[in-house]
Amino acid sequence: MRPSSVFLVRLLGTALAMATAAAAPAGEPSPGTLEYPVKAAFLYQFARFVEWPAAPTGSAFCIGVLGQDPFGAALDRAVEGKAVAGRPLAVRRAHRLEGLEGCPIVFVGSSEGEGLAAVLARTARWPALTVGESDEFARGGGMVRFFVDGNHVRFEINLEAAQGAGLRLSSRLLALARVTGARRGDR
Repeated sequence: MRPSSVFLVRLLGTALAMATAAAAPAGEPSPGTLEYPVKAAFLYQFARFVEWPAAPTGSAFCIGVLGQDPFGAALDRAVEGKAVAGRPLAVRRAHRLEGLEGCPIVFVGSSEGEGLAAVLARTARWPALTVGESDEFARGGGMVRFFVDGNHVRFEINLEAAQGAGLRLSSRLLALARVTGARRGDR
């Protein structure tokens, strides 16, 4: 098996294990039931495969959720007791972007539809990985867009937007994504 295939199997296995643990214990979960626990697990994995600008030691690594929260408790469970670069993970939810300043990852809920362009224009100046799921998210300047293909959660990466914010994404992460934008300086 190629190294990127082994990495994919491990990443997807970790995401599925985290999602299964987060799913309700009663009965067999349907694919739709696991969508947001899987996306929550991917958010944690994204944090591990991005080279982040230096941050104050001891400060929490925040995953922010802007607008309506589709994750419920699944995101909290996905990051519970975990750390990135020695920083404990935390989740912050807000209905205004100002409440998420300093969060290295910002998930933009679909409730921000009409204001998406303004949100992406403001976050483009932050060293934050923006993640969303609307069809126009990556085309509009968002960095990572989740989409469902059959019963699988997939993602596309707007590499140009990520590089424009000063973020370096691991080549192992890029190998798993549908990549748009230039591939300059990836590792």
